Amino acid sequence: MKEFPFIEIENKKYPTVIMGEDHFTGWFKKCRKYDSEEERENAYRETLEIAYSLGVRGFSMSPHSTLIKVLKEFKKKHPEIVCISNHHWHTNYYLGDKSLWLGENLERLGASEAFYYDEEIIKDSSWFKDANIEKRFSKEEINSFRLDEEEYQQQLAKFSFCDFSLVGNLGRSALINLGREDIVKREIELVREKGSIPIGLCEGGGLALLKYEKMEVAGTWIWINRHEACPNLDYALKMIKKAKKPITAYRVFASPEGFNLEKSISFIKNVEQIKSIVVGIDSKEQAEETFSKLHDYWN
Repeated sequence: MKEFPFIEIENKKYPTVIMGEDHFTGWFKKCRKYDSEEERENAYRETLEIAYSLGVRGFSMSPHSTLIKVLKEFKKKHPEIVCISNHHWHTNYYLGDKSLWLGENLERLGASEAFYYDEEIIKDSSWFKDANIEKRFSKEEINSFRLDEEEYQQQLAKFSFCDFSLVGNLGRSALINLGREDIVKREIELVREKGSIPIGLCEGGGLALLKYEKMEVAGTWIWINRHEACPNLDYALKMIKKAKKPITAYRVFASPEGFNLEKSISFIKNVEQIKSIVVGIDSKEQAEETFSKLHDYWN
């Protein structure tokens, strides 16, 4: 079947359809339990093969040793595929010796975002409604956040087969929106030193996009679908229309109305600045169904 199209970013091919791996990691309560890593490995490999046969040439990867091994081998077999690393899970960012990924610290990040952001922008946002601002970090604590550069470089080394690397993945773009752009800028430098191209992970949507645009990233990934974006859909779309760099949308198919490929893709295609999508897949059967149908709406 025909390949899904590419765009060009910094003289490199960049896929407009990317298969995500979250459903295979088991991290966001998204996937079934595997009885063994061998079972997980086989399930992911079979799904890669189906996706590839249906024209998918982009694949993202997070720090899961089994999945890294499979995708690295797959890229050796198919060197034309493009891999994007999301190498942050539970690493890199600290306050003292405590990871900012700890549940308590993630809660405090959310509280800090709710307290320090512009109240008029986020007052009706579902992203911040349950935040307990009493648990927020102080300005002094925020100024003490640090990037463990040795650990970061070790993570990048695991993803040496990747062509692009996501940066700034913590909370709703918390580092950028809490005034620690310097950490993300250092990530960008480290990624480029390794010969990879940095892409900003912008879960914070409209709150962080234009700040990313001023950095040396080649583009951004934004959480957005026809119902939701951060802090709300209207505000995020207003900021997206100002973007100059290509945007990749993820969580595209999330909907309280259930999965609807046609409506979801129609919404994304109407946003000129969105050039690429991430598609979460949980099995070879779902890959077969989704990617075969996607050709009718995306090419």
